[in-house]
Amino acid sequence: MHVLIIGLGNIGSLLATNLVTRGHQVTGINRSPRSIAGVNAIAQPVQQLHLAQVAPIDWVYVILSPDSRTAESYRHVFMDSLAPLQQALHAHPVQRVVFISSSSVYGSGQGEWMDETTPPQPDTPTAQVLWQAEQQWRKVWGSRLTVVRPSGIYGPGRLRLIDWVKQGKPVKLNQWTNRIHSDDLAGFLAYLSTLSELAPLYLATDQQPSLQHEVLAYLAQHLQVENVPILEAPMSGKRLDGQRLAQTGYQLQYPDYRQGYAMMLAFSYENRR
Repeated sequence: MHVLIIGLGNIGSLLATNLVTRGHQVTGINRSPRSIAGVNAIAQPVQQLHLAQVAPIDWVYVILSPDSRTAESYRHVFMDSLAPLQQALHAHPVQRVVFISSSSVYGSGQGEWMDETTPPQPDTPTAQVLWQAEQQWRKVWGSRLTVVRPSGIYGPGRLRLIDWVKQGKPVKLNQWTNRIHSDDLAGFLAYLSTLSELAPLYLATDQQPSLQHEVLAYLAQHLQVENVPILEAPMSGKRLDGQRLAQTGYQLQYPDYRQGYAMMLAFSYENRR
């Protein structure tokens, strides 16, 4: 199968390597030049995409990253890329388009459980653009589109919470958070290519929604620093149900934050020795 990946950032690169290992032909599009073993990497803006000289494409993964967290940047990346991609692929036998969105489209929440059947209620300008983009991509690609909404992505090089603990910044009590390790997100995306039938939507999240202050306390213990101050606050955040992901048969390498961060902390310790 010939797979096209739009966006060879961290997740796109991990996905590309995974797909090559599975024996697929992989072409990747990125704004800047990239070199990934076994991948035909093309430096080209997606808004000016040309694929006439590329072998017939069967699957497409769209993993776009805005330059900044503004509605304008999100529109440019997620909305302005749709028509050029559709035009560039019109002669290709595309069976499936996998569009990576975000769980932010659900809104902030007040501690309730949410899954793929929960209506989006985006409450930030960027989340609103993502929800609009999902709907526009669905209009164009119809039943061939699968949307994946990752929760908070963590993994090597993603040190926001570790830095938070080291800096001793306060955290709110009763704030629910959700996450997925970058290796698991890329692994799940690759695993989708093995399924005979795909759902139109998947939440990509691990099996343990967690209170933020508990995650930070775990990190503080393993970093051997003081716990961050905890501020009294009402229940907030959302708890994402990852059952649909689990029902595909994909086995998470890191089913909860403890296993994922343990690996990261061990790697960091070894590098300091």
